[in-house]
This record gives sequence, structure tokens and C-alpha cells, in this order.
Amino acid sequence: MRRLDRASVRMCVSAMAAAFVLLLTGCTVHPPGERAERDAVDRAGKPFVAPAELRVIPMLPIDPSPEQLVEYALQTNADLEQQYWQWRSAIEQVPQDGTQPTNLALSANLNISRGRTGPDQAILSAGNDPMADIVLPPKLSIAARRALENARAMGLRFRKAQFELRAKVLSAWYDYALLAELIRLEQANQQLLKTTLIVVEARNRAGSAGQQDVLKASNELDMSGNEIAAMQSQLPAQRAALNALLNRAPDAPLPIPKSLPPPLTLRQTDAQVLALATQRNPELSALAREITGREDGLALARLQYVPDVSVNASTDLQGIAQSVLGMVTIPAVRHEAIDAAIAQAEANLRAADAMRRQSHRDLASRVVADLSTIRDADRQLLLFEKTILPRADQAVALERSAYESGHATFVDLLDGQRSLISIRRFVVNLRATRAKRVAELDAITAR
Repeated sequence: MRRLDRASVRMCVSAMAAAFVLLLTGCTVHPPGERAERDAVDRAGKPFVAPAELRVIPMLPIDPSPEQLVEYALQTNADLEQQYWQWRSAIEQVPQDGTQPTNLALSANLNISRGRTGPDQAILSAGNDPMADIVLPPKLSIAARRALENARAMGLRFRKAQFELRAKVLSAWYDYALLAELIRLEQANQQLLKTTLIVVEARNRAGSAGQQDVLKASNELDMSGNEIAAMQSQLPAQRAALNALLNRAPDAPLPIPKSLPPPLTLRQTDAQVLALATQRNPELSALAREITGREDGLALARLQYVPDVSVNASTDLQGIAQSVLGMVTIPAVRHEAIDAAIAQAEANLRAADAMRRQSHRDLASRVVADLSTIRDADRQLLLFEKTILPRADQAVALERSAYESGHATFVDLLDGQRSLISIRRFVVNLRATRAKRVAELDAITAR
């Protein structure tokens, strides 16, 4: 073999180093679907990419609708942002698990003989890190797939958090609107009591009503005023709870809703709603992704019986002698640990499957409960708004006329008024409860 010049030797060594760099540092497995998942992460993260102090917060209308409040919360809520960054963190695990765990190791060995040395005594070596073997591609592929399934599960939980945030915002707004509606009802009752007091005082002066009736009417009026003041004192707390979901200051202005929204109609049958929950619920989908990831984890645990390898190549600077060393790492003494890892992966898989089955049953139970509440609320609203409330209004009007003509007692009039305001309170509470159940059902079925 002829002796190489130094330039040839350098080229040879550089080529060897470059080959190992490509082999060891460029070997990253990207499973199918990773790019699509990254695109989904990028789209969802647009409101959260800029640092919080540099973000341009969208303007909230002066008198926002419930859906405008939801849209605002989806861009500003910090809990939702946390879910997004957990999703982003999970997708970045994919290339980590799909990349060779070893590094390129370069070494130089200079032999010294009788105090003398020279280029012919120098040896350069390149190989993988001796502390970490080269993992075979099937292991990397399965590990990357498992990480991707976990990232997909986190993405679905981010989607779940979006729907849950929507339900929370709507529920808080309904509570705010309900309190405002109850205040308006009590204010109407107060006006009625003021009118009643005027009538009682007039009848007392005419001698057709006792002083006790005047005292009772005055007490009823004062108690109504106290009820209004007590409910008005709760408005700042309700506004603060809603502002917290919007990531705003507790005292940020938020107009009092003028009325409760009209009830939404559920056009699907109960069976169709249950089917939607099974097909579209983000939590069930996330658990299914986790099960797929744990199946990959089980396959990866079984592959630990497959040996890993190490490679090392060396040459002297004169290019006379080269060598290539290959080593196989056989897990001969680790069989108990590998068996335990396989059993652990099987246990984790079965636990995830049990959780999915139980979550499916729990979800179905929640859907049935919400549907039962909604259907019963529809029945009661129809009865009260079409039949009972009109009767109560008519009864109060007749009792007032009877009292003014002396054919009914003051107690009869007060009882009729109390019954009317009680029915109206019940109706608005029923409407708010129904609306919150519809919002929760929307979150469950991802509508």
C-alpha cells in the first residue's frame, strides 16, 4: 500500500468524521402526522405566541353578547394558555424520542516511544459516544410514534379546555344575568307594594282599613327594598367571577345584562345527543390516543431485548493503517428488568383502557342527567309561562280590585303578590338552569 500525502490523509479523516456526523446526529425519525400536528399547534397558538406583556388585547364591545365574551376569553384566558403550552411541550418530545441518544465522539491518540513521537505515532478515531449505544431505527420509530400520540392527546385536551371555558363563561354570564333579572323582578314587586301602601293608607284615612294594615304594608315595602339592596351587593362578585375568566381586572366594567337570552332549542333526540358525545367528546378521543401511545410503549418495551450497537473507526495520520470496530450490546443480564418493563407497560395499557371505558359511562351519565334537566325544564317552562303565570297575574289583579272594594282582606292581597313574585323567580331560575345545562352539553358534545 503506497503512503498517502498529508492532504489525502486530512480528506480521509474529514470524510470519516462527516459520515459519522450524518449517521449519528442526523438520524431523527419523524412519524407520519407530526407535520400536521405541528401545523395545528401553530394555528391554535396565535393568541399566545407573543409574551403576555406585549400582546395586543382585542377590544371587548361596550355591551358584549355572551358569544363575544366567549370569543374574548378564548384569546385571553391564562388557564387555556397553559393547556396550549403543555400541548406545545408535548409535540417537542417527538423529535427527542425519535433522535439517536448517542453523540459523535472524536478522539486522538499520540504514542510516545523513548521520549519521541511524530505523525506516524498519532491515531485519530471517530465513533459514537461509548456511554450511549446506537439505537436501532425500529425503536426510534416506535418511541417517536408514542410521543406523537401523547401530543395528539394533549391537543384534544386543549380542545376540551376550549369547550369547558366556553361553558364556564356562559354559566357565569347566566348567573350575572339571572341576578339582574331577579333584581328587576323585585323592583317591579317594590313598585306594586308602593301602590298597595298608597291604597292602604287611603283606606285607613277613610276608616275602612286598620292601622295594622298600614304597618304590614310598610314592612313589606321595606323588606322588598332590603332584598333589592342585598342582591345588588352581589353584582360586583358576579362581575368579578366573569372578569376572572376573561383575564380582566375584577372591577373592569361589564354592563348588567338587560334580559336572559331566549332558550335554545335542542333539535336532536336524546339518542342522537348521546351518539354525538361518544363520537366527538375530546376527552374520550384523548384517552383513545393515550391508549394507542401505550400500545406503542408496550411494543417498545418488548424491543429492549433487541441488541444495540456501537461503531468506531480510526486511522493514523500517515494513512497507513485504518481500523473499524463494531460492538453489539446484548441485554444478557437485564432480562428481569425488561420483563418488568413489559409487565408495567401492559398494566399501564389496561389501566388506560379501563379509564376510557369508565369515562365513557360517566360521560353518558352526565349527558342523560343534562338531558333530563333540559327536557323537564322545557316541560315546566311551557306550563308556567303559558298557564300558571297568566292565572297568577289575573288572580292578583282580581284580589287588588276586591281589596279596593272591600271584598277581600289585605292578607289575601299580600299572599297573591307573594305567590306571583315567587312564580316569576322560579321561572327565571329555571331558564338560567336550563341555559347552563345546554352550555355544558355543548361542551361534552364539542358543538
